[in-house]
Amino acid sequence: MTNNQNHETWAELLHSAVRTPGKLLAAYTAFHNYSFGNALLALTQCHRRNLEPGPLNTYRGWLEFKRQVRKGEKGITLCMPMQYKKRARKDEPEGVESEEVTRSTFGFRAYWFVLAQTDGEAMDTIPIPGFDLDTALRTLNITRAEFDEMNGNIQGFATGREIAISPIAAIPHKTTFHEIAHCVLQHTTNKKLVDSEATPMNLREVEAEAVALICCETLSLDGVEYARGYIQHWLRGQREIPNHNAARIFTAASMILKAGNPLEMGCTLTA
Repeated sequence: MTNNQNHETWAELLHSAVRTPGKLLAAYTAFHNYSFGNALLALTQCHRRNLEPGPLNTYRGWLEFKRQVRKGEKGITLCMPMQYKKRARKDEPEGVESEEVTRSTFGFRAYWFVLAQTDGEAMDTIPIPGFDLDTALRTLNITRAEFDEMNGNIQGFATGREIAISPIAAIPHKTTFHEIAHCVLQHTTNKKLVDSEATPMNLREVEAEAVALICCETLSLDGVEYARGYIQHWLRGQREIPNHNAARIFTAASMILKAGNPLEMGCTLTA
């Protein structure tokens, strides 16, 4: 917790999720129509307040479903985009003129309530989105390239918007998510970015591995413990994943999972 807010930072949420097996899956199961950071933020508040995780909506949103938020219930805090107006100086030949411009930012607001905080008509269960890797690659404009590395320790690589996975990769789907993450996080350039079992533990690699962990756990794929051990080792060190990087990890994971479901309407809110 921080001194200026009553909710966890993205870095704290990521740290807790990495250390707690099943937490990512629980967050995705309950709040899959929200971004990953917000899903974990909502799950944490539900656990703290002994609320059953479930569908989220605003006060007015629940009224549209003919459900009423119970009196005295406190809202769930999520991160949301906000717009504000600011006076800007505009240079003119005759002098300086001030004009009003609209800017965008993100902030935390307690505008949401879970189903357990409401009364009213029964609701249909919202199905968990499916995932198709080829659909995700097409949506993200990422293509597969031929794997041409001779070093048997090389698991995969990414160049620009291309990825290649070794035919003998230990955990091919985890490596695939790792390389996709490099592309989504804009780690890649025209220079080939190669990943092996002995890749140095820098922040770029931790970002990609954390995205792979989130994707694998939410889709119930193996390789989670390997990724978790890698990241836990980093988190036990002197350095921690900064809040900004944790937000990037959540955003990238949300993008990949949403991209793999053609029926998904997209992430809600941010991070």
